[in-house]
Amino acid sequence: MSCSVYLDRRAFSRGEPIYITLINLGNTPVMIGSWQIIDANGRVIYSIEPPQITISPSSSFVVVWFQLDNDGKPIDKGRYRVVWQPMVDGSTLECFSEFFDVL
Repeated sequence: MSCSVYLDRRAFSRGEPIYITLINLGNTPVMIGSWQIIDANGRVIYSIEPPQITISPSSSFVVVWFQLDNDGKPIDKGRYRVVWQPMVDGSTLECFSEFFDVL
């Protein structure tokens, strides 16, 4: 079982919507679980557990992050990455994006 997190760029303007693609690379369906944005120090900036849907093998699901923290405030410039934690048969996987910059 494996998963991937893809962003179309490595740098974004502050306030710009960021489209994040969650990809199921395994051969078993996964539940979307939760996803987070963490900073370069590993601190959770934003976390959400959206309505649970199933992502079929070799399929993807796109989410949008509007660069807000858990309090709804705009984030600062900096380095961030996405952590996706899909659920498979009651187990939680963990997949990371590359680091990206908010300029």
